[in-house]
Amino acid sequence: RNITPSMPQRHQRALALVVALSSSACHHDGNTSTGTQSSTPFSNVPAPTGGTAQFTVLPVAPVAGLTLTALGNLNPPGHVLPTDHVYFYAWDLSGSPGPANTSTRAVVMPATGAVTFMLQPTGTDWKVEFKSTENFYFYLDHVLLTKSLKVGDVLQAGTPIGTTNPGGTLDLGAFDITVSHTGFVNPARYGFETLHVVSPWKSFAPALQPQLYAQVYRAPTAADKDGRVDFGVAGHLVGDWYLMGMPVDSSPGPYGWTRTVAFVYDYYDPSRVRISIGGTVASPGVWAIDPAAPRPENVTTASGVVSYLLHSPFDSGFPPTGLMLVQMVTDSQIKVEVFPGTTTTGRQFDANAFTFVR
Repeated sequence: RNITPSMPQRHQRALALVVALSSSACHHDGNTSTGTQSSTPFSNVPAPTGGTAQFTVLPVAPVAGLTLTALGNLNPPGHVLPTDHVYFYAWDLSGSPGPANTSTRAVVMPATGAVTFMLQPTGTDWKVEFKSTENFYFYLDHVLLTKSLKVGDVLQAGTPIGTTNPGGTLDLGAFDITVSHTGFVNPARYGFETLHVVSPWKSFAPALQPQLYAQVYRAPTAADKDGRVDFGVAGHLVGDWYLMGMPVDSSPGPYGWTRTVAFVYDYYDPSRVRISIGGTVASPGVWAIDPAAPRPENVTTASGVVSYLLHSPFDSGFPPTGLMLVQMVTDSQIKVEVFPGTTTTGRQFDANAFTFVR
């Protein structure tokens, strides 16, 4: 059941890198045991004196061709759901890629913070999470540390801590436990960071924001350049769905990635529907739909069986590469089946259909 979209070289290059990122530290969850909003992990680490909920220093120096992204990038299987962090790329996603960038960039603390968590899944780069205030946290991911760190250490804004990988991307996530979102229909499915995510770009000092927003890869028609990760609406198809029978507390981690599908929107152009598949029902991938097809926010139990021809999101005008049937059986349960290679809508569910729940 393999369907793989073709894409221009610039997207292949970006996608290959993000796949590598998602297979390492990107998806650590500070609260994998429950994922509930009431839990506050890292409470044993006190907030540093003088810490503020604001970034006053750029974590990497701006360079020509640097692309920044909005929240919500999709890249299964590691990022089936819209990502809760942004990227500092080392090239320009909006144009044709130039020669491979093999340089490293210094990584510094964007704010004063106390180390709350460290992870080195690949034996090379690190994900390090920091607490700036009682409510505001942030993390830097894919850092080659040049400074010895341990949980509890306090680092001041501007302190050098390492470098990026050669030609590599830096991830930045920010979250505030006083902030919650309405688009997580079942909050127990999500980790602490995701539940309380905020736009890192909004978290920078006002003097730095114009420089950053100017480089965010976002359609001119988008309402903002910050992005979004929570699209779910109870009783409607839009949002995130999980294979029936999968333990709720497994949802945010690697076990859950391949057992998840999402009906959401593009991180570059949020007017465009994207179907993100982690596995199980079909091979991992991100798909566009016909503009005339029902939008997920309008699909309910009254819609019956909905047919989505699956198109490459990067090759406008190419024929579809498969068909998805989806039906909302109840407000919190859907039936899904993918028919690879099918280019018409004249199919019915068979024994290969799967059931997903909120």
